[in-house]
Amino acid sequence: MEEYSEKNIIPYFQPILCAASNQIYSYEVLGRFTDKDGNVKSLGAFFSDPATTHEEALRVDRIVRRKALEQYAREKRTEYLFVNIRLAWLDNYADNPEELPTIKWAKEFGIDAGKIVIEITEEEFIVSDEKQAKAYIDILSYYKNSGCRIALDDYGKNASNIDRLAFLKPDIIKINIDYIHKSEDSYHYRKYLKSIASFAESVGIEILYEGVETRKQLEICISSRGKFYQGYLIAYPQASMKNAVFAHNVFSEAADEVYKKQYKKIIRNDLFKSYLDSKVGYLLLDNPFVSEKENIEAFFSELCGEIPAVIRIYLCDKKGMQITDNYEWNSGSAEFGGYMGSNWAWRGFFQEAMDTFISGKKSGLSSPYRDFLSKKKIFTYFYALTADVYLFADITRMPVIFN
Repeated sequence: MEEYSEKNIIPYFQPILCAASNQIYSYEVLGRFTDKDGNVKSLGAFFSDPATTHEEALRVDRIVRRKALEQYAREKRTEYLFVNIRLAWLDNYADNPEELPTIKWAKEFGIDAGKIVIEITEEEFIVSDEKQAKAYIDILSYYKNSGCRIALDDYGKNASNIDRLAFLKPDIIKINIDYIHKSEDSYHYRKYLKSIASFAESVGIEILYEGVETRKQLEICISSRGKFYQGYLIAYPQASMKNAVFAHNVFSEAADEVYKKQYKKIIRNDLFKSYLDSKVGYLLLDNPFVSEKENIEAFFSELCGEIPAVIRIYLCDKKGMQITDNYEWNSGSAEFGGYMGSNWAWRGFFQEAMDTFISGKKSGLSSPYRDFLSKKKIFTYFYALTADVYLFADITRMPVIFN
């Protein structure tokens, strides 16, 4: 069994890239040790071993932290520094937070506490005791009042995450590595990454994607939106922050590829919408829409013949109430399929439609989404037939000429 001491424990530093500058924003401190043969090895197994006591883990971590802060000062760094701290290690400082070692060492080495990011790593943290909860809040507030930022690690791993998020009020959340890896093969995870990023942005929290190991993962993360990126694809942990090696070109090339795809998608969608507008517009010239009660079947049939890959057409009023049955279209055959009287004001495509109509535009194409039953990707095209009657057409794919 290895013995860990001041002599063989060393800090390593993994660069974290900022999308805004394509430069190193910060470094995460990681524990390493030198074995008897002089090989540098990770302390990860030691910290995750259930047999490692609370006291021993804290002792070793403090050696790593102090050495890291000392080296940060010696190398005269100006980037941010992520240091991992378990909430359980803070229990003894509820009444005297000014004695927190990280803050004391920062002062000792002349480091601006505003450059330190406290990364909370206790992934199974659930606080049920109000007194202890208040103690943690007070300690984290002390860190923040001292200038430190707070990062929450492994976001998305446990069911209690929203409670943890509200409790800790972090500045940064690090997306769980498993989600990033699984996103390569599952649209569910890709959509979830985007939903987390959208939520975080709405409440003023920055996103950090960690564990990025492949070009595809990086492109997925960039397209999901997020400010910070970390992983072996970008940079390996290093013994020094001086002249740190990171894959500058890998990130810039991936970002360029994502932006090109997004640009092409915007152009493609706009062309497709214009194509649909022309089809509907010409049809309305020859067959003006009068009301949903007058010869609506013939009107729908004509539309289905003009709109490629359409699966259903229906009309709604401006409050989202469906005022016709679905006109279901399947390879030239059609039938009415119910749903009159349903309200779709809660659906994303209807909200997009209302934003479009309120802005003065007559038509639009929704963001793609998955059908509840078939799980097929769907676009919904919408068109204002009158000020109070809106046409909706669900389309399963774009014609090849628009891809």
